[in-house]
Amino acid sequence: MAIYRQIHTTFWKDRRVGEWDKDQKLFYLYLLTNDYTTQCGVYEFNRRYAEFELGMNREQVDRHIKFLVSEGRIVFNEKPEELMIVNWLKYNSARSPKVAAVIDKELREIKTLEFESEVIKKCQLLEYPIKTAKPKKDSISIGYGYGIDTISQPAQHQHITNTEPASASAEQGVPVAQPEPAAATADLNPYLIYQQSFGVMNPVASEDIEHWVNDLGVELVCEAMKRAAFEQKSYRYAQGIMKSWAKRNITSMEEVAADDVRHENNKHQQKPQTNYGKPYKTETVPDWNALAPTESADPALEAELDRKMAEFLKDDE
Repeated sequence: MAIYRQIHTTFWKDRRVGEWDKDQKLFYLYLLTNDYTTQCGVYEFNRRYAEFELGMNREQVDRHIKFLVSEGRIVFNEKPEELMIVNWLKYNSARSPKVAAVIDKELREIKTLEFESEVIKKCQLLEYPIKTAKPKKDSISIGYGYGIDTISQPAQHQHITNTEPASASAEQGVPVAQPEPAAATADLNPYLIYQQSFGVMNPVASEDIEHWVNDLGVELVCEAMKRAAFEQKSYRYAQGIMKSWAKRNITSMEEVAADDVRHENNKHQQKPQTNYGKPYKTETVPDWNALAPTESADPALEAELDRKMAEFLKDDE
C-alpha cells in the first residue's frame, strides 16, 4: 500500500465539485486519500473507520455515499462494502510495470465482478501494462451491469426486452450470458451509451434510465445522452433535455427534429442587429402627442408671452 495518493489540481476547478457543500468535498477527498485506497481504485470501505476519522455518524456517512453515487463519482457494492472510485485510473497512472504488477495483484482481491471488469477495461484503454485479461470466474455480480462487453438490462425496458428462453443451466441456478436483444444495438442501447459517455453506471442512474425509457422511449433517451456527450456535459444535462421534451409532450425523433427547427428559427428572429459584433444601442422615442397639454393655456399668460417675444425681437433689430 502506497503512502501517498495523487489529487489532481483540476479537482477544485470541477464545476460540479464547486457546487458541493464542504462536508461533501471533505468526504470525497477522504475517499481518495484514506489508507484503505489501492492502486486500482477499488477497496473495501470501512464505515466505522470513516466515522472515527471524519467525526461523522453512520447516517452522515451513508448520506454522503449515496450522494457521490448519484454524482457518478463512486460506485458502491453494499453487500461486501466494496467501493470503486470511477475516475481513479485516469488520474493515478499505472504506466510503470511495477505499479501495473500491483494492480494485477489487487485484481485478485476484488469481490465485485463489475468493478474488476471496469478496472481491466480502463487499464487496457489507457494502455497500462497489466497482465490480467479477464475477470475471475468466482467474482460476484451486484445485479446491474457495466462490464467490458455486455450490460445487464432489466427485462421490462421498452424496446429492449429479451424474449429468448433461459437455458437449462440458468434454471439450475448457474448464471449464463444471455444473447443481446436485436433492438439493443450500440446506437439504441441506453446503458451502453451511458457507459461510453459518462463512465461506470450506478444503481441510481440505472433506475433513472429505466424511468425515462418507459416515459419517452429508448430512442429519445439515447438521443438525449448523445447530445449531452457531444456538449461534454454530465448525465444531468441529458436529464434536463429529457425533462424539456416530456414537458412539451415530445415523444418521437420527428417531433425532436421539428422542435430543433423551431428553436433555430426563434434564435435567428430574436437576434439583435449588431455593429461589428456589438449590439446597436436603441433609444425609446417619446410620444410627443402624449406630452402635449390636454387643456388650453391661460389667455392672459399667452398675451404676456406674446408681448415678451415681441420685445425680444424688437431688441434684435
